[in-house]
Amino acid sequence: MRLVLSDVRMRAAMWLWTLGCASVGAACAAGTIIAMVTAVDAAQRAVDEDMVSAYISLGGNIAFFTALAAAGVVSSTVGLTLTTQRHEHALWVILGIPRRRVVRVLRVELLVLGAVAGLVAVPLAPVVATLTLGQWAGIGLLPQQPPVSVQGWHIAAALCAGAAPCLVGGWGATRRAARTPEMQAFRDAAETTTRPGITRMLFALSLLAGVVGTWIPGMALEIEGGTEQRAVFAFAGSLFLICLLLMLGPWVFTPLLRTWTVLVPAKDVAWHLAAKACRARAARSVTTILPFALSLSLVGLFMVMGAVMPGATVALADVLVVLGWVFVVSWTGGLAVIALVGADRRRDAAIVELAGARPGVIARSTVYEGLIYAGTALVFGALTLVLSVVSISAGARVSAVEVFARLPWDILGWLAALTVALPCLALIVQAALAAHVVPARVLRG
Repeated sequence: MRLVLSDVRMRAAMWLWTLGCASVGAACAAGTIIAMVTAVDAAQRAVDEDMVSAYISLGGNIAFFTALAAAGVVSSTVGLTLTTQRHEHALWVILGIPRRRVVRVLRVELLVLGAVAGLVAVPLAPVVATLTLGQWAGIGLLPQQPPVSVQGWHIAAALCAGAAPCLVGGWGATRRAARTPEMQAFRDAAETTTRPGITRMLFALSLLAGVVGTWIPGMALEIEGGTEQRAVFAFAGSLFLICLLLMLGPWVFTPLLRTWTVLVPAKDVAWHLAAKACRARAARSVTTILPFALSLSLVGLFMVMGAVMPGATVALADVLVVLGWVFVVSWTGGLAVIALVGADRRRDAAIVELAGARPGVIARSTVYEGLIYAGTALVFGALTLVLSVVSISAGARVSAVEVFARLPWDILGWLAALTVALPCLALIVQAALAAHVVPARVLRG
């Protein structure tokens, strides 16, 4: 336990950003569940079975999307936090600490991180639930906003929502820390994409089975329920596909990033410097891209479904009701990742500056790096949007062109602009704070 506390103190800045991301994810996931249960209880007391079913359906979807975002974003952030400390873990082994003990120490750290994130989320989850119920009351889904009273299971939900993503995201990283040879961990070379583990492959195969099992009845068969039921099946298949692609993020985002950045006809040295950095630091790039790609793909899927269903409209208020907390979790996670790898980015910039690069080139490359992250997320979001339109329109037996015309492009445009602005502004602020740091002092660590 002494080694755990010592390691956490030494890397406090990095762990604090990870803790913030995990706490926000746990609070949003637990809060949406609390809101759904509170609304259902209020409807049961009013003996309104129709509203009970409506709140279970709406609240279940909101809780599912929020928990999905929290699990994906927090897991990837925790995994990156451990990966960036591989040098220290290799040093422990060199100093004589057995590999099994290293694994135990790291997993205790994960448990402590998850427990603290859950405890931080305990008072925040009722706030999230109150705001969620206020949204529902504001658009007329609730006749009046019911109060949220703290119960024992609320604490358990917050603790589970804090611990589970931390353990899931860091479990594989702890195993790799024990297996990686010491000298390989100390090499400051380009990060290579490892093969997917057995657990990830099993989940991927399950999701692939879900895609096939829902797309076939949604697009190829005539089923009871008609057009709406087929559209629902196609929607589920598209959701499974998005989850599959996000789970295989390192093997999806990395080639996507390489492909579109090569096609950009840029002559600026800063652009090529940023592109090389994003390609070389694959783990950092994938973890930064994933939160923004997740939010864009989910909102695109939701808008396509709204454009296909007869008589339905998709307004910004509808998007915020269903996916508002997804944006909070995703954007918080993306900014946390940018902050927690700030030391590595400053070290890279110091090396480039000592090699002769001018400050202006380094500053522009920082902005370009944010553009590359956002651009990759936008390309992924555009591809999943096209897939969703094709699959759901086929299930609903409507023209894909007609569905594209119905989409709220103004809302999509604003979300795309925010996706570009957030990482770029975060990196600009980070670069400005590090502008007056002496490169030699940064490299001395």
